Amino acid sequence: MNLQPTISWRGDRASLFLLEPRHVAEPYVKWLRDPNVIQYLESRFEVHDLSSTIAYVTRMRADPDVLMLGVHSLDLDRHVGNIKLGPINRRHGLGEIGLMIGERDAWGRGIATDAVNVLAQIAAHQLSIRKLTASCYASNVASERVFSKAGFAVEARLKDYYLLDDRPEDLVLMARYVDSASARGALR
Repeated sequence: MNLQPTISWRGDRASLFLLEPRHVAEPYVKWLRDPNVIQYLESRFEVHDLSSTIAYVTRMRADPDVLMLGVHSLDLDRHVGNIKLGPINRRHGLGEIGLMIGERDAWGRGIATDAVNVLAQIAAHQLSIRKLTASCYASNVASERVFSKAGFAVEARLKDYYLLDDRPEDLVLMARYVDSASARGALR
């Protein structure tokens, strides 16, 4: 990634910043230990501590096909989660989004949708991405709603793809096409 470490991008409810190991603190690790936060994340199968979380962020920062960003709530004035674009497939102009809002008091405020929209702007304007994808467990209606509000449409449903509490669960695959003309709003 040819993005400067001091760059941040601002939406209406959230600003995004390049996540660095120095941003990892106990609140972030607490999110990764909260069963309600991670119930639909694959990271729920791992044990997290400060050093493993720093190592993960370090790996993501080093990967040229990943853009790892922190989500800062403008209303709450703090780091409330993370959003990741990656893997990025430059050959085909594709990027996959992963999202975690770890602070529960940030849920339901439109912060996640705003973060997805800001990331779509970055993808279109700075990374030449043409299509973004995201997936979620079928029962994760909050995540599906976030992406739907951000202009994503369901492209596929993969039957019994995941196991959730030892029961088969469908995967919902969503996508949004982006380009400099269609990305919502202007980068600030």
